[in-house]
Amino acid sequence: MTLRLPTLMLLTLAPLSTCLAAETIYVVTNKTEGNSVAAFHADDDGTLSLASEYPTGGLGTGDLEIPALEKNTDHPLANGDDPLISANAIAASADGSWLVAVNPGDGTLSAMNRNTDGSLQAVNSVAASDRFPISVAIHGHLVAAASVGDSNQAGSIALYRHTPDGLTAIEGSRRDLGARPSTIAFSRSGAFVIVNELVTGKIHSFAVSDDGLSADPIASVDSPRAPAERFHAIPVGFAIGQGDQGETLLMSEARFLTPEFGLREEADKVPQSPLYSWQTSSVSSYVLDDQGGLTLKTADALTGAAMEGGEIANCWVALNADGDTLYTANALSSSISRYSVKPDGSIALEDATAYKDDGELLFFSDMALSPDGDTLYQLVGNTGQVMAFDVAEDGGLSLRTSAGGLPELGSYGLVVLEDG
Repeated sequence: MTLRLPTLMLLTLAPLSTCLAAETIYVVTNKTEGNSVAAFHADDDGTLSLASEYPTGGLGTGDLEIPALEKNTDHPLANGDDPLISANAIAASADGSWLVAVNPGDGTLSAMNRNTDGSLQAVNSVAASDRFPISVAIHGHLVAAASVGDSNQAGSIALYRHTPDGLTAIEGSRRDLGARPSTIAFSRSGAFVIVNELVTGKIHSFAVSDDGLSADPIASVDSPRAPAERFHAIPVGFAIGQGDQGETLLMSEARFLTPEFGLREEADKVPQSPLYSWQTSSVSSYVLDDQGGLTLKTADALTGAAMEGGEIANCWVALNADGDTLYTANALSSSISRYSVKPDGSIALEDATAYKDDGELLFFSDMALSPDGDTLYQLVGNTGQVMAFDVAEDGGLSLRTSAGGLPELGSYGLVVLEDG
């Protein structure tokens, strides 16, 4: 049969979404009466909808941010849109058959089995190493978790072992940090655990064995800060890629604490932070060698053209499968920046506003790419929504759709798994 030209043109111009894979996006609701994982279904036609909700067996903190659990709508760190200030608060095994989520309300970690239809079933919950678990990572049958204590000067990490019966703590694996952690991850090789500290800006690597962690960090580095008037780096989410000099650590850096560790009082500059202003945020890259050493590669690569006036509050990142493109969620600018990543671990800003909501009222928090890399999912922490962006071949972003149904404030974590 011969097709007429208009039909051929219609086939050629079919939207990218018609070729998308079906997948499920998991977000933790943080409900106080019973924490749960919400599942959003993305159909292969590009639509996105809240499909179901599965109890973790633990408790959340609602719209109260840890560790103070006090509400202050005028304070950017106490208004409820970012309860944990962490990434990786939910993680999936490599084959997607089980997940682990944190429950800050009762200080537990929950293991959940994932069925072939994407539904979840809680297996068990175990006590975290401190009062508020905030971040988890999985490598093989090992699970690493970071937890915050009763103050920002207390925190720890620990290892757990996963079996078909759920999680069990590995005795003697707890390591005190003496500071508040933010995010934890395994190196790609699984030989090391990387954890950062929120306020001090330190980054540590610990050696991993099947029985626990090294007694002390193998390496510890400070986040970069220069010149003297530059605000402190507040590292939150990070990604780990593979470079030709070792693994590449790509660290987000919010810049809101002054050199004196205070907040800059400047009203009506930032819609989501009405009393305070921020400096342009950044990303720094490090090379992780096979001995666990950390070497700074690119320092303070801005999410904008200058130290002032750029995109602010970069706290979450997503790295594509090829390891050459990094996206950053700039929470208080309602924007996403795009960086290029070189094989040697160096990075460069390509587009400060690959996407931006001009109202700057959407709190962009956890983000993740779909397994095929065609879609970037973005959690909005102050509306209870998930946004879906089409990813172009050149890395550009275009908003496809969004779906709500989460609590307006307090949800955290985001994992994307392909269906089937």
